Amino acid sequence: MVAEAWRPMNRGESDDWLRRESPAYRPDDDWTELEPQSMQVVLSVRLDSRSARRIGQVARELGTSSSGLLRDWTLQRLEQLNSGDAHLEAAGVREGRGAYRAGDLDYEELRDRFRPEPIDTLLVGESRPAGGTFFYLANSNLFYATHDAFQRAQGPMPPGEAFLSYLRDNGVWLYDLVAQPVDHLPGRPRRSAVQARIGQLVALLRHSQPSSVVVIKKSLAPTVRQALEEADLSLERLVVLPFPLYQWRADYVRGLAAVVASEARGR
Repeated sequence: MVAEAWRPMNRGESDDWLRRESPAYRPDDDWTELEPQSMQVVLSVRLDSRSARRIGQVARELGTSSSGLLRDWTLQRLEQLNSGDAHLEAAGVREGRGAYRAGDLDYEELRDRFRPEPIDTLLVGESRPAGGTFFYLANSNLFYATHDAFQRAQGPMPPGEAFLSYLRDNGVWLYDLVAQPVDHLPGRPRRSAVQARIGQLVALLRHSQPSSVVVIKKSLAPTVRQALEEADLSLERLVVLPFPLYQWRADYVRGLAAVVASEARGR
């Protein structure tokens, strides 16, 4: 992928159409939470026809445009490079691969492999990404940001599968409210899919009684609060963090590091 040209956007020109093109855009969400940083430059790229067709196919499957897909892939990789992730320094803006092979296991079987007993810190996410990455394949944005948070709180951490084992051995587990990807869905179906699984979350909370429940995405907080109340657990254990994408990554890393440090002091 080669940058062919660039032009600055007119200062008075609205970039609302660019925001709407982004997969991060949700028309019924609060833009104070989800609004991307202002975009002042437009880049054009040249691709061979085979690559362009493949990108178009992936974009359609994810419910976005080819340009939106390329932009967000690039921004995600740059964000990870800026965090000093050595794994991505050689990968550039290519899609990162898993740090280990999971064989023929499905996603939920793989998640269960790393389930601790007991669960001390429960991370609650929305769903795995539609793009094919996964926290328990050690290749998602959430994985890298979580790894950075633990390093900030406790010092150097092992990479890949070894870090997932470290989380399990220390009572940390990620539970997604929806088993299938929903990040490509519009607002109402997405919210319905999340709400439909609240019973499973209540059962998990009653069984595990975690000391900390970390919600990863602010819009999920009402659902998790409801589940805690139905499970007769105190809301004092609830921590709400943004999803670690774009400018919210630093807030997630800082917030989760504080939780990890607090849990370590309480042991």
